Amino acid sequence: MQKRFIRAVCALGVLGAASAFASTVTPLPIPLVADNWQVSGQATFIAREAFPHGILQVTSESEQGFVALKDKHFDSGTIEFDIKPVGEEMPGIRFHQKDGDTADMLYIRVSPDCPASQDCLQYVPIIKGRVLWDVYPQYQASAPFRENEWNHLRLVMSGKRMNVYVNGRAEPSLRVAHLEGEASTGTIAFEGTAYYANLTLAPGVTDGLEPNASADPAAGDHRYLVRWKGTDPVSMDTTDRLSLSNMPSSGSRWSPVTADYGGLINLSRFHAPTPKPSPPQVIWLRTTVQSDREQVRHVAVGWLREIWVYADGKPVFSGKNLYNVKGGRKAPDGRLSLENDRFDLPLHEGANDIVVAIDGNTPDMRGRYGWGFIMRMDQAEGMAEK
Repeated sequence: MQKRFIRAVCALGVLGAASAFASTVTPLPIPLVADNWQVSGQATFIAREAFPHGILQVTSESEQGFVALKDKHFDSGTIEFDIKPVGEEMPGIRFHQKDGDTADMLYIRVSPDCPASQDCLQYVPIIKGRVLWDVYPQYQASAPFRENEWNHLRLVMSGKRMNVYVNGRAEPSLRVAHLEGEASTGTIAFEGTAYYANLTLAPGVTDGLEPNASADPAAGDHRYLVRWKGTDPVSMDTTDRLSLSNMPSSGSRWSPVTADYGGLINLSRFHAPTPKPSPPQVIWLRTTVQSDREQVRHVAVGWLREIWVYADGKPVFSGKNLYNVKGGRKAPDGRLSLENDRFDLPLHEGANDIVVAIDGNTPDMRGRYGWGFIMRMDQAEGMAEK
């Protein structure tokens, strides 16, 4: 029985890759029975007459494990399932999962306010074991999701894009213009306290959704500072008195840091979280801005979690964006955004050395979340980043 199931799923995946065949694919029900799933955490498989393919009950919280479909690779297509949350938890589905540290994820912040709450649904990538919910505030939305009742979710994935439909609505509740995960194919998994049922997969069925990501807003926009070189993380006893004297010596290795979509310097892509307890980890980065005259530029900056900025050896900005500290969150709600803050950047004629120190440390958050920054000047006339 198990071998026939795996062969059927794999065959459907091959057929779904052909666009000419995609429109004729019949969604394949995936049995929610123990033999088909790898359990990491606490879960029960329930047989019930009204649910011919079974019910999966997950009773562990999201951070304590997940339940993954064995022997399956899914890339583009449609995933549908029913979910009944238990209490105000954050259950969800992983897809494109290579392992527990690499996946894409959609989760629900369950509450009675979901139809009005702008963070009811949220898409996040999981990269090097970091859950980057705080890096992408643009990928969250309200949804007609009902607390403690059965809800139907439909995920349509095409290349770098995804639309999410809730409870049969004709329009997506959430549109993701750029899937940020590091794998384009992988298994699926459920996590978080909830009941799951009626799972079906339809590889290749994308509803005509454009597979290419929307245009990168930072591409060709020279206001963004994106040409950085950085150090490896440096452990420090404290960051309370951090200054340029803490920067690694000139003989240290400085490596180019490639900017993400949108001009984001996403340090989460390069550095896994450190075990707790551990001292604060600080990364130092530098770039050069060539100016044709003396001037002052106004810079919008977003970051996680503490940042210090220096221009030609002088401090010009520092700030904290601490989610779990009362009064410590920058708008929007402690996420990374160009709304976080602004500062003035003085430039002299010629080459200007810009240095950033940044840590990703937030009390009580285990270092598992976002780490990075984004900077955009008000204009780029008369200057260039070297």
